[in-house]
Amino acid sequence: MKPLSSQDYYFSIVAALKQKNVPPGGETMMEAILAAFPSDSRKIVDFGCNTGWISRRVARAFPQAEVIGVDENPAIIEVAREVARREESAAIFSCVDIAALPDLMSEADVIICGGSAAFFERPLDLYRMVARCLRPGGLLMDCHYVYDADAPPSLRQEEKETFGLGWMPDGLDDIVSVHEDAGLSVGKIKRLPRFHFEDSAAARLARDILHTVPKMEELAEAMAKRRRLISKLAHHRHPYLLIARAGEQIVAEGVTHRKRAEVPMAFEAVTSNRHASVRRSTVVGCSFWREAARAVGLRSAYS
Repeated sequence: MKPLSSQDYYFSIVAALKQKNVPPGGETMMEAILAAFPSDSRKIVDFGCNTGWISRRVARAFPQAEVIGVDENPAIIEVAREVARREESAAIFSCVDIAALPDLMSEADVIICGGSAAFFERPLDLYRMVARCLRPGGLLMDCHYVYDADAPPSLRQEEKETFGLGWMPDGLDDIVSVHEDAGLSVGKIKRLPRFHFEDSAAARLARDILHTVPKMEELAEAMAKRRRLISKLAHHRHPYLLIARAGEQIVAEGVTHRKRAEVPMAFEAVTSNRHASVRRSTVVGCSFWREAARAVGLRSAYS
């Protein structure tokens, strides 16, 4: 049998333990996503839906919309469907590969990437597909962690190897640049407080029970190890919500595409191991004063 990659093994743990998947920032990010939704949305796609928590929350908040959660991992989708049936959720879940995604996602009003972009080696290809699938004026709700400049490189490398990450962007400017290269215009950026997973009494009890089941003990310990790593990472990153629009040139609230060249996005340097095909940041080597001016310019995009 072919050994599982780090990414596949991680998702097998999530599926086996039926973990509740949350976007970067958790409940606070979910509230930010829902608050930004157009009230007249009719087709909403949760891309890389994992076990479907985001999809079900959106379906509950917008009962008039068709909400489709898509993922290429069949075990993940089966868990999402099982929980949706139990909760009587209207969200629909589909297991499809990349080649079939454009047909399923076409003419979407909103596409959500709740952290799924980090698992792609070629994010530009992903965002180009998203841009093609959105209807004119449609929105991408894109969730990311952006790391502090002093984030330990060894910790980032451990994250990459443990979770099987593909794209590790060099800060916020790098993320925005890939959106723009794909034909999307970032209209709003929201930075959220640092996010720490709560280790509830129920979660601890569940782990204790799983450790008594021979077939589940290894998976339970593997997930506990990943949770410990996430706790370390939480001290070095902020969750960000980027809202991008298809077919328009506005980049940030009150800032046109022309003005962005004069007031670029702030650069937040991190050590990166991402795929070489991703565009490099264009702000390396700038002086302290120029970087400070960029940070001031970006502040107006925060809400």
